[in-house]
Amino acid sequence: MTRSFHSWSLLPVSGLLTLGFLSCMATPPQAVLAFEGGTVRAADTDEAHATLAMLAELQPRLLALVPGTRFEDIDVWLQDTPSLYRFPREATADAEGLWSETHRRIMLSRTADDVKRTLAHELVHAALGEAWRALPGTLEEGLADHVAASLTEEGAARLRAGRLSAAALAAGGLELCLTVKRTADAGHDVRRAWSAKIRLTGDESEPMDVFRLSAGLSTTKLATGPKRGYYGLAFLVVERVVARYGYEGLHGLCERAAAEGHDFVPAAWLLTAAELGQDREDWRSAAQSAMGPAELRELVTMYPDFLVDALVAYLDRTLGDGPRTDWLATVDVEVGFEGGARVPLSALTQVIAAVDARLAGR
Repeated sequence: MTRSFHSWSLLPVSGLLTLGFLSCMATPPQAVLAFEGGTVRAADTDEAHATLAMLAELQPRLLALVPGTRFEDIDVWLQDTPSLYRFPREATADAEGLWSETHRRIMLSRTADDVKRTLAHELVHAALGEAWRALPGTLEEGLADHVAASLTEEGAARLRAGRLSAAALAAGGLELCLTVKRTADAGHDVRRAWSAKIRLTGDESEPMDVFRLSAGLSTTKLATGPKRGYYGLAFLVVERVVARYGYEGLHGLCERAAAEGHDFVPAAWLLTAAELGQDREDWRSAAQSAMGPAELRELVTMYPDFLVDALVAYLDRTLGDGPRTDWLATVDVEVGFEGGARVPLSALTQVIAAVDARLAGR
């Protein structure tokens, strides 16, 4: 969901240079559908019509939701790997979507995790008016993600889990608690409990750099881990501002910055609006506490091994040489954030299946 901005100047003395440059451009997809406001290019007409239907739904909803937006003519290309060029650049190789302002073109991966959500994200880049350019650093990516979650409710929990967990990991880590209650033998009502605290860590970043680094630009050379972290931190800031003041409030900060002669909204304004401090723990705690049960389920789906490893280790110690096929009937298991959202193991069928497989292989 990375933006890709490209600009160049071809001098009239260089006909061979122009020919060589054009030969590097990606080949347009074969099927073309024209609509009022642009074209859709895809592998076949069915894919093109499906994309056009998503555009017809998303564009008016986006304009109604976000102030300071409008659409000029755009092209939307469905590709195996989104790219302006025949050979994708390293900086955008992991992107599921790209927006080229120079070409007024959205490029989507047909195998994206959620094509509609990715399209919504790139449409935000395409629609933002001049005032929104005052968003500093990676904040435009956070805005595009937040709007995409609002427009594609069915994929919102997954997007939020990915971005908020990335923010927490960038700011120091995620702290989870696994609790196992086991019914005592001989039919007693007494229940024995075991718990473990699990801390997930990843690529850490300085949260305040989210206002300085433009992680969405193809010219910003960041590894995938740090880039994901900045996207998460940007999403966290936007979500907290929008929760308090709406998109109108965030747009108002951009207009105020321009009126007062700032190139970008000062970071201090955004921190105040988001009720965030400069301390890393403040960001980590805010990101973790923003995840509810739906996001927690998605998080475990994304990173199941930490829970499977801990649960199998516990069962290995307690089951001994006893039967392993009925372990689920003998325990109640919950996973959650300490003092926050919790979900029962019964809601995590992927984890249950993985534990079954591991125990069967013992």
